[in-house]
Amino acid sequence: MTMMVITGGLVADLATGTATARDLLIDDGRITAIEPPGHIEAVDCLVHDATDRLILPGFVNSHTHGHANLVKGVADRWTLEVSLTNGPWMGGARDAETMYLSTLIGAVDMLSKGCTACFDLVYEFPRPTVAGFMAVARAYADSGIKAALAPMVADKTLFTAIPGLTESLPPDLRETVGRFALGNGEGTLEAVEAIIAERANLPPGISLALAPTIPHHCSEGFLLRHADLAERHGLPLHMHVAESRLQATVARDLWGQSPVAYLAERGVLGPHFIAAHAVWLDGADLDLLASHGCRVAHIPASNFRLGAGVAHVRPMLERGIGVGLATDGANSSDALSMTQAIRLASYASRMFHAPRESWLGAAETLRLATEGGADLLGLPRSGRIEVGASADLAFFDLGHIDFLPLVDPLNQVVTAADSGAISDVMVDGRFALRDRQLTRVDLASLRTRATEAVARLGHSLAEARAIAGRLEPHVVAFARSQRNKPLPINRFLSVEGEIQS
Repeated sequence: MTMMVITGGLVADLATGTATARDLLIDDGRITAIEPPGHIEAVDCLVHDATDRLILPGFVNSHTHGHANLVKGVADRWTLEVSLTNGPWMGGARDAETMYLSTLIGAVDMLSKGCTACFDLVYEFPRPTVAGFMAVARAYADSGIKAALAPMVADKTLFTAIPGLTESLPPDLRETVGRFALGNGEGTLEAVEAIIAERANLPPGISLALAPTIPHHCSEGFLLRHADLAERHGLPLHMHVAESRLQATVARDLWGQSPVAYLAERGVLGPHFIAAHAVWLDGADLDLLASHGCRVAHIPASNFRLGAGVAHVRPMLERGIGVGLATDGANSSDALSMTQAIRLASYASRMFHAPRESWLGAAETLRLATEGGADLLGLPRSGRIEVGASADLAFFDLGHIDFLPLVDPLNQVVTAADSGAISDVMVDGRFALRDRQLTRVDLASLRTRATEAVARLGHSLAEARAIAGRLEPHVVAFARSQRNKPLPINRFLSVEGEIQS
C-alpha cells in the first residue's frame, strides 16, 4: 500500500477533549506519525488535503442486526415484546443472497455516517447456516467495514420463554404459537459449531463471536453449551440483558434473581461477556458485571424507540465497566446513526436525579462511541488516533452549517452535527467514503435490488406478518399486566399523580 500524508486537518484528541492542527502519516493501513503541520515530508507519498476537516477516530457500533435493514421504518409504537413478536417474519424467508443484500444496506448506511466497525448479532430463522453467515461476512468485507459477527440463537420462542404468555392468548392463537418452532436446540448448536469450524475462512477484518440471544430464551443446557464453546474457542459472548422491564421481572419469576445474578452463578460471565442494553440492572448487578470484567453495549436510540427505559451509564463507568455505544438494528433504531446515538447518550445521562458532574461530557461520550466500542469488539488498534493505531478515520466538514460558527468542534459533534457533515471515511488507510461518495458500492444498484427484495419478501411473508399482527395486542396486554411486579429500580419517568412500583 502506498503511504499517504493527510494534511491540513484538525485532529481530535479525545483524551484531552481537544482538536489541534496536525498532519498524519499513514503506512500499510496504520498511523505511523502525528506531527504539527509541515513536519512530515511527503516523499513518495500520496497527499490528501484535509483542510477544513475535523478528523475523529471512526465510530464503532457495538450492537446491531443486519437482518433488519430490509424492514427499516416498519415499526411505529412498538415495544420490545412487539418487536420480538414480529421477529420471525422480519428475519424469515431469507436465502444467502437476501442476507447479503440486507447486510450490505446496513454496512453502507453505517459507513456513510462515520462508522468503521460494528458488532452484528446475525439472525437467520429458524436457525443459522454457514452459507447465510458467510454471506453476511462477505457483505461487510465488500463494503469495507470491519465487523464482529455472532450467530444470534435461542432454543425457546417468545411464547415458551415467558411464563403465562401462551396461556393469556385466545385458544386459536394458543394453538398457532404451539406450532412455532426454532428448531431443535441440538441442531442449532451443531449449526453454530459448523460456523465456528469455518472461522479461518472469514474475510480479513471480520471476526467471530457467539450470541445466545436473551437468558430466558435459552434453556440452561443450551446457554452453558454456548459458554463452553466461547471459552474453548476464545470467543466473545454477547447477550441482550434486562432490556425491558418485563425481561427483568421474568428473570425473577423463573429464577428468583436478576438475569445477571443467574448468569454469574452459572459461570457465564467473564471478560469475554458483553451485556447489551443493560437497562433494568441495579447496583448489585453492576457490581457483578464489574467484578467479572464484563462490558456493556449502551443503546439509547433503541431503548427510547421501544419505550424500554433509560440505562444509567455513569454507575457503570464508576465501577470500571467498559461501555461502547450502539445503534441496534434498523427495526428499532432505523437511522443506524452513531451521531444520533452519541447525542442521545449524552442527553439521557442528564435524566437522572444527580449532580451535573455525573452527566456524560462531550469527549467522554465520543470515547464511548470510538475506543469504547473498539475495545468491546476486540479491536485495540481501532477507535483512537495514535501512532500504531489503524487508520480508521471519520472526516467532518467544518464548512457544514453544523459547525458555523466553529466554537468547540468536539462539543459540536455531540450537540449539533449529524451525518450530513461527514465528508470522508477511511478504514485501514483506504477511503470507503470519499467526497460523500461510496467507493466500493453502487448505491443506485443497491436501491433497485432492495426494492425488489422488499416486494418479494412482502408477498412470501404476508401470512406470517398477519399472524404477528393478531398476536400483537395480546402480547402488549400481557406485558402491561406484569408491570406492577416490584423491582428494586425504576428506569421510567413517573407520570404526575401516578404511583409506580
